Amino acid sequence: MKGLLASILESKNIGNCSNNGISSRCKRVLIVGEGIPEIFESNEDTPSVRIVKRDLHGGIYLTAYPIEPCPSNRTGYMMGGTFIWSSDSRFPAKYPIPLHDRTE
Repeated sequence: MKGLLASILESKNIGNCSNNGISSRCKRVLIVGEGIPEIFESNEDTPSVRIVKRDLHGGIYLTAYPIEPCPSNRTGYMMGGTFIWSSDSRFPAKYPIPLHDRTE
C-alpha cells in the first residue's frame, strides 16, 4: 500500500491517550485513499490511515482512521488527543487532522 507520510502530533503535557492505539507506538502514519499521492509504502512502524470527510456546519472537516477494522469487542474508533500533519504541499488539509485511533 502506498500513500503520503504524516507525523503524529500529541500534547507534551498530557502524553498519549489513545489506549494503545497506533499513536501509542508509532511516530508517523501513511495516509492512503482516493486523491492521496501514492509515494511512500507502509510498514510496521508506519501504519496506514484513511481520511474521512464530513460536512459539519456547512464546511468539510477531515478526520483520520486506521484502515484496520476496530476489534469486535471494542467500541468504534474515537479521538484520543492526537493529530496528523505534514508540511508536504500535497497534505489534504490546511490544518492538522484529528487521528481517531482510540478504542475502549
